[in-house]
This record gives sequence, C-alpha cells and structure tokens, in this order.
Amino acid sequence: MNAPHNPSLGKVPCTIITGFLGAGKTTLVRHLLENAGGKRLAVLVNEFGDLGFDGSFIAGCGIEGCTQDDIVELPNGCICCTVADDFVPALEKLLNRENPPQHILIETSGLALPKPLVKAFNWPAIRSRVTVDGVIAVVDGPAVAEGQFADDPEALAAQKAADPNVDHDNPLEEVFEDQILCADLILLNKSDLVDEAGR
Repeated sequence: MNAPHNPSLGKVPCTIITGFLGAGKTTLVRHLLENAGGKRLAVLVNEFGDLGFDGSFIAGCGIEGCTQDDIVELPNGCICCTVADDFVPALEKLLNRENPPQHILIETSGLALPKPLVKAFNWPAIRSRVTVDGVIAVVDGPAVAEGQFADDPEALAAQKAADPNVDHDNPLEEVFEDQILCADLILLNKSDLVDEAGR
C-alpha cells in the first residue's frame, strides 16, 4: 500500500485483508485509514450474515477524509461466493465515482477463500481498472500459540453453518490454510498476549 499509484498504468491498487472473526482485520483497516498519508482510500467490507458490524464500526469512527461513501458493505456472506452479484458491481461503482479512490482496501469475512477473490480481478469488467497489490492475512496470535486457527473455532463453525450465502463446504482448517497460503504478508496480531513459552 505504500507504493504510489502510477496513473500511467490506469489501475487502482487493491489490498485484500483476510482472517477469521476476531483476528483484528477491522482494527488494521482503521489503522490504514487513519494513516492514509493524504491518499483517497475506499473500503469494501464483506459482512457476515446480518451482523453489519465492521462497516458501521469503520464508518462511525470519525476518521478525517473518510466519508460514508468511502465504506461499502457487501452483506451477503462470503465474498468469494458472490463475486458476480455483489463484488464486481460494488467495485465498479467505486471506480465510476467522480473522484474515485486511489487505493481500495477489501476486508473479507473470516469465511472467505481469498484465491477466488484474487481471480475475480481478471473479470473483463474490472481487469483493466484495478489490480491486487497484496493479500494480508491477519492471524490471532494467542489462538495460534494454543494450536488453533481462531480464538473460538466452535463459534466460527456455527456462523458458517448459519449463513446460507456460504456455498463452499471447506473445513475451517482448510479456509485458514488457504488464507495463509494466499497471503503476501501474514500479520500475527495480539502478540503481546502470547507468553514467552508460546513465542
């Protein structure tokens, strides 16, 4: 995200932020918005089910230069499963604004498989206008230190079972593995909560 956008390329860079619920994705997005260095950023937030929390949490934070129009919520579960219906039209709407963003952050739900989302950037409607500049996997440090992929795997499994929009049946361990393997950067969050033995 630090590299300046090259207008001659004609593509807006997008950063995909993935990780399970509670890992710290929204906190990272807020930090990036607060430290945008004058860039016009926009955020696509993939909400899980009917929660609608992350988008309102980001939009209501009072970050200078970040308006309601800069936060777009995709409320239909797993972004990787609704690419044509939700993701591509939302991205086109951002790009068609009078003053389009210079960089787009995409916060996925914890259940999203990042590989299909990265492949979606090859869709004819958007491939000449945007590019993936990186995938960041945010990982819950204390959970990993305890040999788990998330702080509360049972709650995550219950959320997955409850959301009719998730059309992949990958076990959560495979979703975690996909997020890690697809990442250009892995952020081990909450490391201050991991004791010396867990490090």
